Amino acid sequence: MTTVLNAYSVAFPAITNRIRASVFKEADTAIIAQIIDSTAGHPERIWTFAGLPRANYGFNLDEIDGSGNVVNNLAHFDVVPGQVDGTLVRNDEQIQADVTPGFTSGTNTFTFDGTSGKPDYRGWEIVVSEYGGRVPLINSIDFTWNKDTGVFLLVEPTDVIATGQWYNIHFDPIADPSAGSSYPSVNDFEIDLITANTTLIADSFGSKKILIEPSGTYLEVTLPDISTVPIGRPLMIEGGNTGGIWAAKFLKFGSDTIAFWHGDLFVLPNESLRIYRYKKPDLSSEWRIDSLDGNFKTVGFEAASDMVFNDIINAQLLDGSICDKNQYARIYNEIVLHLPSTQVVNYDDWLTGNNKYYFSLANSADPTFVDKFHFPDRRNAFARNNSGNKAGDFVAAQVGSFTDDIVLHTGDSFTGHPYDPTAVGKGLIANTPKDVIQHSVTFNSGKENYPQHYFINKYVLI
Repeated sequence: MTTVLNAYSVAFPAITNRIRASVFKEADTAIIAQIIDSTAGHPERIWTFAGLPRANYGFNLDEIDGSGNVVNNLAHFDVVPGQVDGTLVRNDEQIQADVTPGFTSGTNTFTFDGTSGKPDYRGWEIVVSEYGGRVPLINSIDFTWNKDTGVFLLVEPTDVIATGQWYNIHFDPIADPSAGSSYPSVNDFEIDLITANTTLIADSFGSKKILIEPSGTYLEVTLPDISTVPIGRPLMIEGGNTGGIWAAKFLKFGSDTIAFWHGDLFVLPNESLRIYRYKKPDLSSEWRIDSLDGNFKTVGFEAASDMVFNDIINAQLLDGSICDKNQYARIYNEIVLHLPSTQVVNYDDWLTGNNKYYFSLANSADPTFVDKFHFPDRRNAFARNNSGNKAGDFVAAQVGSFTDDIVLHTGDSFTGHPYDPTAVGKGLIANTPKDVIQHSVTFNSGKENYPQHYFINKYVLI
C-alpha cells in the first residue's frame, strides 16, 4: 500500500537559484523522490509526492546551485504515515486559489484528479472550510463533490472562488481500505538506450532498464556514487543483440566496490542482470548483482558444439584468432590477465615453438597489433586431463613401448647356415659380419597415432 506526502512552503522571492524538495527514508540519506522548481520568484506552493511506499521518511527543502549542490536548507522534517488498522486516514491539506495547480479564482469548480500536478482527492469524502469565511461549507447546500471524478462545484450561481482564498480540506476516514488500496496495478519500466560512454545518476535506478547497443565494439558505463542510490533500488541491464561481439565495462565511482568475482563487471550481447546497492552490517555499502543471464561466471570455460562459429553466442573458436582486448574485454581482463605467468606468452613469441597452444598478452612491439592478443590454436590436438603440468602445455606424439613376436625364416637361405636362436643378428648365424642382415618393417600406412574419434567444434566462452 502506498501513501501521499504533501508539504506546503511559503514564497521565497529573494532566491534566484532552483529549489528542490526531496524525500528520503529514515534508514538512509539517499533521495528516493524529488521535485525541482525553477519558477522565478518561487511563490508559495504545495509539493506533492504520490505513490510512496508506506514508510518513515525525511523531507528536505533545499536551495541548490546549477550543479545540484545544496546552498541552503530551507526546511527539514520527519514524516510518519498513519497506521492502517481497519480504516485509512489522510491528513488535512491546504489549498490556495491561483497557487495550487488547477485551483483557479473566478470560477466555481475545480477537478482534483492528479493530472497536470493537481492533488488527487478521488476516492475520499471531503469537508471543505474557507479561511476567514464559511467553516465548514455544507455539502449539497454550499458545494457538491464527486469522489469518483474529483469534481468540486460551488452550488450558488454567484458563488465563485476568490483570488488568493485559502481552503482547508479534511478527509473522512475510509472504513474499508481494502476496497481502495493503492497497490500498483501495472509494473511498467522505463528503458534508456546507451550507445556510447555514459555516466549513470541515482535517478537511473528504480523501475528502469538500460539497453546497451554500442555504436562500436566497446564502451564504458560509470556507476553513480553508491551513497546517492537508495538501498535495494535496482537497475536492470541488458545487452542488445547487434549481430557482433562488443563489450561494455562498468566503472565504479571513487572507492566504491562491486561484490562480484574480481570486482569488475563486463556485459556482452544477449546478456542481462540486475544491480543494486547493499548496506552491510558494518554500514559500508557495495554493489551486488543478481538475475544473471550470460557467461559472467563461466567465461574462459571450454565448450563443444556442432554449431558453426557464426551461430554461437559469446564464444570464440580455439583457432588462434587475433582479437582486440577491448572488444573481448571480459575474457582478456578476467582470464588472460589472471593466468599464471607461465601459462601466457608475449604476443610476438606466440608463433615460437609450441606457444600457439597458449593465450598471448596484448603487448606486441609492432604498432600494427597494438591492443591485439591471440586465442590459443588447439585445432587437431587432443585434450588430456591435467596431472601436474600446465594447462596449454603441448606434448608431441609418441609410441609407447610394446612387445611383439617377429618370425624370421629358419632355413639357410640368407647365408647357407642353419638357424641359431642364440646367434647375433636375431636368429642368424653370425660367424662373419656378412651374416648380419638389417630389415625395416612397416606395420601400417598411417601418418598419425590416434584412437577412434569424431570431429567437434571447440570454443572458449568469452
